[in-house]
Amino acid sequence: MVKKIILVFGFLLLLSGIVFANDENEEIYPKNTVTIDTGLLLYTPIFWGISDFSYHFIGTALQYERQISKNISLAGLVGYRGLYIFDTDYYGDDYKTIMSAISLEGHCRYYPNGETFFLDGMLGYANFYYLASYGTVIESNSNYFKFGGKIGWRIDFGKPGGFVLEPSFGYYGVIGKTNIRFIEDDSYVGLFFDSLLNQTYDYLIKGFFVGGPQGSLMLGYRF
Repeated sequence: MVKKIILVFGFLLLLSGIVFANDENEEIYPKNTVTIDTGLLLYTPIFWGISDFSYHFIGTALQYERQISKNISLAGLVGYRGLYIFDTDYYGDDYKTIMSAISLEGHCRYYPNGETFFLDGMLGYANFYYLASYGTVIESNSNYFKFGGKIGWRIDFGKPGGFVLEPSFGYYGVIGKTNIRFIEDDSYVGLFFDSLLNQTYDYLIKGFFVGGPQGSLMLGYRF
């Protein structure tokens, strides 16, 4: 499955290069777009507002897109999602938990009509960092391979070029092992709850911080 995805992505890159070679014969249009995920940026203050300020979420994503032809483009994206928890327990002891993910993604887009609607295929890498300090310290790094796709719309407010708004949604699959392991008790009950906690964290990381359902609202400039 993974080999097939890599072969398809390689074919798209080759196709893009061929189209790029014939680009001089096509009409002139803006070829560069820089966007930032305003959906994640808006989610940050909303999360802070509904929490008790012990929970801090920070998220953003920055993307550069290069139009190879009117129908095909390539893009690179850097994304970050982090959750910081600083609190004091019932006994007055301080604790902190940090969960953060950095993603590097390569995108290939196809615009069927050459303008608004697009299909987006993605291959990428993500690193997830975990730190928990509560008496003992648990620290780990996990690496993942990402793949998936989205559909979206590029709404151009200043044709040709100018400000653009890009709502999109899709799903990203994740391949990789989560290195966080909670094993504190050898009893049957202890192992059961530790296993349940490990599984919950694995779903949270792969389903939100790294992959899972995707929704974005990119705002930027096309030139």
